[in-house]
Amino acid sequence: MIGRGSMIELKLRSILKQIKSENLQKRFEALDQLHHYKHQDGLEVQIDVLKDMIQTAASTFPAPVDHWDNPSFYLIDFVCDFPMPEVIEGLLKHLDGFDPLAKVRAMELLLATEDEGIFYLLEEKMAELILTEEIHIPVKELAAYPMLGKGILDKTLDQLHSKHYKFQLYDLVLSLVSSGIEQGYKKGIILPSLLKDYQAVKQEYLKFDVDFSSKYVYTAWKDSYFAVRSQMRLLIGLMEYYFSTEIGAELEQAMSFRDPLIKTEALLVCVAKNLPYNPNTLIEAAEHIESAEMVYWELTERNLEHLYPISKGKQPHLAKTRLYSTIINLPEEEGGVIRYPENIQLIDQVETENTYGQPIRYYLLSFFENGTRYAGWAGGYALEDGEDTAELWDGSYTDFVEWDTVGIEEHKAAFFTKRAQEKEEHETSVYFESKPRLSRGAWFFLSLAVIHWIKEAVTGFSEAGIPFLVALTVIGGSMCLYELTKNKNRKIEIVGRQLVKIDGSKQRTIGLHEIKKVEYNKKQVLVYNKKNEVEFTFPLSWVRYELFYVHMSEHTDHLKDRPYIQS
Repeated sequence: MIGRGSMIELKLRSILKQIKSENLQKRFEALDQLHHYKHQDGLEVQIDVLKDMIQTAASTFPAPVDHWDNPSFYLIDFVCDFPMPEVIEGLLKHLDGFDPLAKVRAMELLLATEDEGIFYLLEEKMAELILTEEIHIPVKELAAYPMLGKGILDKTLDQLHSKHYKFQLYDLVLSLVSSGIEQGYKKGIILPSLLKDYQAVKQEYLKFDVDFSSKYVYTAWKDSYFAVRSQMRLLIGLMEYYFSTEIGAELEQAMSFRDPLIKTEALLVCVAKNLPYNPNTLIEAAEHIESAEMVYWELTERNLEHLYPISKGKQPHLAKTRLYSTIINLPEEEGGVIRYPENIQLIDQVETENTYGQPIRYYLLSFFENGTRYAGWAGGYALEDGEDTAELWDGSYTDFVEWDTVGIEEHKAAFFTKRAQEKEEHETSVYFESKPRLSRGAWFFLSLAVIHWIKEAVTGFSEAGIPFLVALTVIGGSMCLYELTKNKNRKIEIVGRQLVKIDGSKQRTIGLHEIKKVEYNKKQVLVYNKKNEVEFTFPLSWVRYELFYVHMSEHTDHLKDRPYIQS
């Protein structure tokens, strides 16, 4: 009988054959199936299969017919979900054979190793890619390692004049200088280039400024404007670190632009550099539905929260912006239609608790969209941080329930019903499950039996050899059956917000928020509570620790007092 895990491995090996087929339909179906497995929760794959996937990704494929036809990338994207030492080793060994997009995806994972030797290799390989290919530089990932980013910039800054790389390199420069490592990096090169490129992008922006409205941005202009806005904000952000008299004049002009985000970006640079600005500009930015949260959080990050002009009622004010942002960032509907909220009004508020028992507040709001009035919710604001705090456990949403269909109390009752249902679903959802694998002893006897059966089949069965084969098979089979039976009721799970250990009829549970740290050694994993006492342990063989680490990190990352998870 073949287990579920073995079936998955067989299917993945079948995919490895299909993606090399000259038949386009077969390649498409194989990549589609791979995509399905990638998004399957709790998937475990044997390391040998992952190694074969890496090796296949470095091989040759039929000429691609479309952007989706890139097996090398999708294979590497799949294996990167399994950050085990053997996977890291395989990626390093075969990196040069991958498609450029696959190389970048592999490098994103390799960055997480924080290994000095690997970083040296990544600097060389990333620079080589930038100089020879057109890729998307993983700026967000590189931002955590500014010295690595600097090394890449040192080798590739000439590409600042490249249309493809110009703004990616500016973004990488911003991540470097804002880190404080080297604030005036290559000023002689970057300052004149920045001024020239900004003035060129500004001319593109000015085509929109005269007719600007936030509604036009999200419902009509869309991508044609988003690119210009993004470039303007990036270049203005760099002006905090690359300043001249001409830059000062550009900042002054930018504070008069009608786009609230561009205006706010320029304003924040002036605040940071103690340059003069009109107080009314700060008030306008803080009151605008698009920029209110941006102003508050940027000032707070710079320890300038006292400059925020709305001193009372900050929370309900920011709640409107939070709902606005939630709605405009919803996926487009059919035909590219985006829902745009208008006339957002605060109606009422409710106080409840989050899943960790901490007090939070939600605001009931109404808004109009395409002439119809709907209900929406913004929150939950963390009341432990103060009555008027802006800190929140974001759960803002709208189900587009028409406002007039029920009364205010019915809207509130529906909110609590929805939260109760989501809480029940969350607390019973299994986000991670792992059972003990067969011991090396069981695998040894089973493998030995298989090898000897194959040998006897090839050379011809002998009467003397049969009893030995039968005995070997019985021993191996008995050991496997015993361990499978014993392990059937042994497992480690993340269920809702609990870490659970099940060993037969015994069960140990600890809330994720109650964990102080998780450590491991060659034999076992140790889970400590907040008193720094060992709550329980379990054998290391019960989990693939690399996957366990990833899941534990994902499910505790949002906690204010996050536990230490040994990597």
